[in-house]
Amino acid sequence: MLLRNSLWNLSGSAVPMVVALATVPLLIHALGVEGFGIVTLVGSVIGYFGVLDVNLSAGAIKYLSEHHAAGDRTRFAETFWFGIMFYGLLGLVGALALFFGAQALIDHFFDVTPGMREATVEAFRIGALGFALSQAQNYLLVVPQALQRYDRSAQSEAFFGVLVNLASVAAALAGTGVTGVITARVAVAVTNLLYLIWLIRGFDLGLAPCWPRKEVRTLLTSFSAYAYLSKIASTLHQHADKLIVGAIAGPVALTFYTVPVTLAGRILGLTYRLSSVIYPRASALAGAGRINELRPVYLVVMRYVTYINIAALGAIVLAGDEFLRRWVGEAFVQNGYPVLVLMTVALLVDSLTNIPSLVNDALGHPRITGRFALANGVFGIATVYFGTLWGGIVGAASGHLLASLTLGLSFLVFVHGRTVPVTFGEALRTGFGRSLAIGAIVIAVLVPLKWLMPAGVASTVAIVCAAMLALTMAGLYFIVGVEERAAMLAFARRLRS
Repeated sequence: MLLRNSLWNLSGSAVPMVVALATVPLLIHALGVEGFGIVTLVGSVIGYFGVLDVNLSAGAIKYLSEHHAAGDRTRFAETFWFGIMFYGLLGLVGALALFFGAQALIDHFFDVTPGMREATVEAFRIGALGFALSQAQNYLLVVPQALQRYDRSAQSEAFFGVLVNLASVAAALAGTGVTGVITARVAVAVTNLLYLIWLIRGFDLGLAPCWPRKEVRTLLTSFSAYAYLSKIASTLHQHADKLIVGAIAGPVALTFYTVPVTLAGRILGLTYRLSSVIYPRASALAGAGRINELRPVYLVVMRYVTYINIAALGAIVLAGDEFLRRWVGEAFVQNGYPVLVLMTVALLVDSLTNIPSLVNDALGHPRITGRFALANGVFGIATVYFGTLWGGIVGAASGHLLASLTLGLSFLVFVHGRTVPVTFGEALRTGFGRSLAIGAIVIAVLVPLKWLMPAGVASTVAIVCAAMLALTMAGLYFIVGVEERAAMLAFARRLRS
């Protein structure tokens, strides 16, 4: 069940990611470097307004799941409608602020050429509606996830994730400019919202409108208040760097920064989808008093996910420059490849905290996760700001890496053996530490070969294939457990027969 849900959850992000990466060159070609940077700015500012969200969805998944398992339809409905009312109000407030503040944002914070100012203001105002729609859309996705119907939530995310990218490209190629692209994205958001309403009605949950009792409101908000700190940090992490780079270095530099950062984030972000399904599983085990069963699951998931991430890092280091050259052009290699490598390492460090954070929250300690995440976000803003002043987009990426190393490793040391029922030493020996060590050795052996081989697609494909083969063999021997290896061999024998 856990593996199946993980794969469904992964597909909801993987398919749109591939399409998004494929459409970036088309958007840059149609909109120009500045136009693409402006579209990125609009998305970042809209995402930044998500700081208004107190992360009620985190508590909603927990309590909707519990009430559904207990057959308590009344509390399920009250929890659902409390979330709908909250996100409806949040969407309205945020949309109004974005709409009426668009001109001031452009005048005081962003260096946009005179010919693009009017279109940028209009794009922000259209995007304000998108903010309101996204709040309702993101909350409605919580319902199938709480029911562990990741098949349905992933299908929705995959389909509309692909559609929004295709619609954006169609609008850009039609010559509608940045306003047309943002309008297309809002139109897809409307369609997605209507689909989710239809999907939830099909679950027959008895969701007649009702006013939630104080008990339900208190339970949900008290849990979400601490999770809100993680939400703030996530928002800072995802959008503040782009706002800083855009404000200091301008939209052109932002494009050269955003493209490699998006590539690294999309690739390493996939494994979060694999690991996030451990959250409801850990909550269920804790509620049933079966914490001992969590320990082996935790170590196995940490080991596998970390190894997948370091394999992705190896592929990016070995092939990133050639991929950027073929994907978006030679100009992005000189400016973007160092950013790509630095951000991939930073995101690898960040990924080490994902599973401990989920387990920590599931076991009832969200304030610890929130405080560390907030500290990471605030420290990260400072390091990215001074890094951008010092070294442009490479300095910004270096600031990200410094913040990730400092706060991420501190979090791992603190929670293991305290709120996570596995010691830090054990996690190093049989969890993420083993994966990092084995993966780093393989990559360290192969990276020098990259510089000895002639540049070109054939050499890049050869070195990446050699790396993946070496990582696979090392993974089978050192990372995969004896029982899992035996099961894989048995499955292979069945296929041959």
